[in-house]
Amino acid sequence: MRYSIRKKNKRIFRFYHWSTLLLVSAFAISVPKAHGEDSIFTARSVFEKLNCSALEILPPSTRMDMLDYWDVDSIYKASNVMEGLSWLESVNPTFLKVRITNVSNLEIKILPDKKELLAMTLYTVGDSIQSEDTQVMFYNQDMELLPVEKHIEMPQLKDFFDIPKGSATKMKEIEQMIPFPTIAITANSQNDDIEARLTVEKYINEDDWNIAKLFVKPSVTLEWNKGKYKIKK
Repeated sequence: MRYSIRKKNKRIFRFYHWSTLLLVSAFAISVPKAHGEDSIFTARSVFEKLNCSALEILPPSTRMDMLDYWDVDSIYKASNVMEGLSWLESVNPTFLKVRITNVSNLEIKILPDKKELLAMTLYTVGDSIQSEDTQVMFYNQDMELLPVEKHIEMPQLKDFFDIPKGSATKMKEIEQMIPFPTIAITANSQNDDIEARLTVEKYINEDDWNIAKLFVKPSVTLEWNKGKYKIKK
């Protein structure tokens, strides 16, 4: 008798479970996109079709499911092919951020160029143990990869330091302390500026960092101007 009751309860649970999923999916289809989302080239359309190594663990069908749930104000933590969880953190017509793994995220930013819109992607890897570092890429509306150097002047190590004249510490010493700088770059959902931060404190000598941090800037702002990012003066 108890066995038959358990079987009946399981069937009821399955019925309500699938009914709920169908209801959510139907609602997601019926809800109109946010203002500007019906444009051909948006952050979400780039996310759906972007073919890059950073998103290999999220098949296009999974990405579309994530967006459908987002449209009904639900954060869908999707299983990726690495058996981890991925989820969206921010979505609007010109900006999207997705947490891919516990140690990586991808930001997509739509930018105006002279004749067309461009998509910039910022793929950042790092956590409390590993220094964050960002790979920057640009795409045209046909999703063709563009030369990075054409659209951004990457900050150099000296750009992150403000050493007063007459200081005993010189930039050459800092360069010897930090031969391989790592930089984390983040986009802005409200404007086209991006922020770059030096993230070397986890791997350089502690004594060296105690000296360097006296002169390091919290961040460097880059402005989008005439199709290229340049450091804001």
